[in-house]
Amino acid sequence: MSPVWTRFGWCAFLVLAASCFVDLDDRPGRACDESNPCREPRRCIAGACFADSERDAGSLVNDGGAAGGSAGGGFVASGGSAAGGNASLDAGPQPIWQQRLHGFSDVTQDTGCTATIDPSRGNLVVSSVLSSKDTEDTASANVLAPLRLPTKLEGRVRGRLTLGSTPRLVGNAPFIELGSNTASQVHLQLAISAPNELVVSNQAMTVSDNAITNRFAIDGGWQRGDYLFEVRWRRGESRTVWLNGQLLGDVPLPSNTVMAPPDRFRVGLMRLDGPQDGGPFSVTVNSWQLAEDADAVLGDVP
Repeated sequence: MSPVWTRFGWCAFLVLAASCFVDLDDRPGRACDESNPCREPRRCIAGACFADSERDAGSLVNDGGAAGGSAGGGFVASGGSAAGGNASLDAGPQPIWQQRLHGFSDVTQDTGCTATIDPSRGNLVVSSVLSSKDTEDTASANVLAPLRLPTKLEGRVRGRLTLGSTPRLVGNAPFIELGSNTASQVHLQLAISAPNELVVSNQAMTVSDNAITNRFAIDGGWQRGDYLFEVRWRRGESRTVWLNGQLLGDVPLPSNTVMAPPDRFRVGLMRLDGPQDGGPFSVTVNSWQLAEDADAVLGDVP
């Protein structure tokens, strides 16, 4: 082989080799650990890369994360980039909590169930339960920080639920719940239901004096895929529900009583009412936003 071709071959090799090495994507919120450290000035905070200037002042989780659950801990994401902000939103009331920015306070998990939070994907939550047994059907990520929860008995939520398979149900599988640590004070619950329905409900003495449950038929039933939900409510007035941008209904919320605002927001699986051999079952919860104003402007859901 001639020296010219040898030099040419080595140059080509070096160019090709260089093209195989890509700079590490060190965007704010990238997942990190001892094997995948962050680049300066970012540092690994609760499993995600952030610089001090990029952390949201309202972050829900301290450095190092937090663990919790009914029977075991779980990874909890840190707050996101404050620089991301809400620049795409119009003027007016804004969300007080956004999944991709603010993360979660802790998780609730039955034995063998998992609520996994991925900070590299906007704090996406994968909730997996073992069966429909009461001790094996709960896996949720929770928001408990007061600064990120409604202080009024009105609000708006929007976000995406992804079903990895067609659910096998005999009753409800709640996936969103705004309420309190007292089970009798649920201000809003969204659930997929066995008769191919979306069930939207609240308990008594919350956003209405009496418990109100609405059932909306889903054309074709629940199938594998993505669903975009949005709900607006105001105590003493009404609750409006959308699915995939389509208005499902607007129902009154009569109330003459002032109750305490909620102190917990949960996403994931709070229960699985399946057949005796129902499960395992898993859902993905992504891009949720929560506002304390019924007229708040919520950003687009990716």
